[in-house]
Amino acid sequence: MKKHVTYKTKGVCSQMIDFDLIDGRVHNIRFTGGCRGNTQGVAALAEGMEAEEVIRRCKGIECRGGNSCPNQLSLAIEQGLQGE
Repeated sequence: MKKHVTYKTKGVCSQMIDFDLIDGRVHNIRFTGGCRGNTQGVAALAEGMEAEEVIRRCKGIECRGGNSCPNQLSLAIEQGLQGE
């Protein structure tokens, strides 16, 4: 099953995260805005990983104000998994 997710971020430098959920794995992650090197690095490391594993690894990571782009990715994936 394939599902495309677009998530509007909150409280971080990036404004949006787009990705695909394919059979429970995360693919084609793209951050809009944010620190380019960091967001590309997170996207590359998470590519093809099981969605639940990305959530486990990224949820709660702090950068500013108790939030971060990796944390927002975990929330975006959680939202994407809802209703599947």
